[in-house]
Amino acid sequence: MQRRDIIKLAITSAGMVGLLDMETWAAKKYTAAKVTVDWDKSQGQTTSFTFGSNDYEITFPERAADSIYQKRLANLGIPLIRIHHGGLCDSWTSTGTKSWNQTKIKAGYEVSFPQRPTIIQNIPGWPKWMAQKDGRLDLFEYDRYAAFCAELVNIITRRLALKQVIYWEPFNEKETHYEKVGKLDELWTIYNKAAKAMKAANPQIKVGGPALNWNDTSKLASFLQACRANVDFISWHSYATGNARESTENLMSRTSGYASQVKDFRRVAKQYIPDRKVPLLLGEYNINYSWDSGENRQNTHIGAVWFASVLKHLADAGIDMATSWHLKDGIYGMIDPQDNLRPAASVFAWGIKYLTGWLMYAESDHPLIEAMAVRQADKKRSLLLINKSGQIAQLRIVNQPSITGRVPIFYLNERGIKQDTLATAGLQKQPLVLPAYSLALLRIS
Repeated sequence: MQRRDIIKLAITSAGMVGLLDMETWAAKKYTAAKVTVDWDKSQGQTTSFTFGSNDYEITFPERAADSIYQKRLANLGIPLIRIHHGGLCDSWTSTGTKSWNQTKIKAGYEVSFPQRPTIIQNIPGWPKWMAQKDGRLDLFEYDRYAAFCAELVNIITRRLALKQVIYWEPFNEKETHYEKVGKLDELWTIYNKAAKAMKAANPQIKVGGPALNWNDTSKLASFLQACRANVDFISWHSYATGNARESTENLMSRTSGYASQVKDFRRVAKQYIPDRKVPLLLGEYNINYSWDSGENRQNTHIGAVWFASVLKHLADAGIDMATSWHLKDGIYGMIDPQDNLRPAASVFAWGIKYLTGWLMYAESDHPLIEAMAVRQADKKRSLLLINKSGQIAQLRIVNQPSITGRVPIFYLNERGIKQDTLATAGLQKQPLVLPAYSLALLRIS
């Protein structure tokens, strides 16, 4: 395309370009793609539990009490929260009494989560005052640890009567310590003892795991073979990379792998537990597993696009629950330490409000251009368009609904987040233009 044609398109598409100026558009290459949507063909259903996250502010009541942070949570409406912190068992217990500190637990819960989400309570592992070696619990502590887990169930669900705390994980990423010495069977023994004790304390809760460090189906098979009778849900973690210098193009090209993980885990679950459907929980995911790598893309518009693509693929694969890592901190949080929302927060807010419902057929003819179409219970339709490429994209939407007038549209790109309206007549005549690494969400009545 010649420069004069590019400029002409930029002028005639000014309402669709959003936050992109003419000179920027003219100076860069572009990607052309066709997006086909069939609003009569359902391929599954997505729920608000797809758009969950992790929180550990609750383990520090004085921090959790930050009214601005709690207001952010209320406005975002995150419906599923996994409580996890590596030091939770030491923070929430008293070394002197070697038992849970109910006062501190109550204080954390009382100031947290005004949106009243469903809770996944993770117990990361044995406290420092239990005998252990190289991260592995001593044999004579197994029953004590099971009773320890059951006591927390009793405190939270019985004494504090917090009925929203439904899902429980008795440890977190412990398989690495056991696998390297060939003793995974010992970890599974601990899980079975803990799960039975926890369900005895409250039969209404759901106990699952094993909160695998990685999407390793061989470890899942080992776990299910030994523990299947005591598994109410299956959980694992998956981060895209450990290298902060890995190209954004590579990161974006692999987001579809999250759908493969769900399918692989579903297959293994069905193999070992054929008589019932076991929910799948992706308990942690983000761009980089190394907190000190210098990675910061998760906190920019690039991270927002990455999350949008991952969520689309998780929804396509029928994930039951997913909780990103995580809500608030200086490195990963969708809320920064000063309580400012980062771009990814908008993606989760959009998902909860506009992308829960029947997942309709949507296909793109370009691997880095994706679409997620959702028909909601109120009959409204949402179309999320994702440009994962480093180039400007021209999108032609095929099989658009026959509507007239203007429709709401939200843009997210390197210039920020903007809400506008779009003339449907213009959309039918010319492409929708998206900047590199950007999103557009159309709302169709």
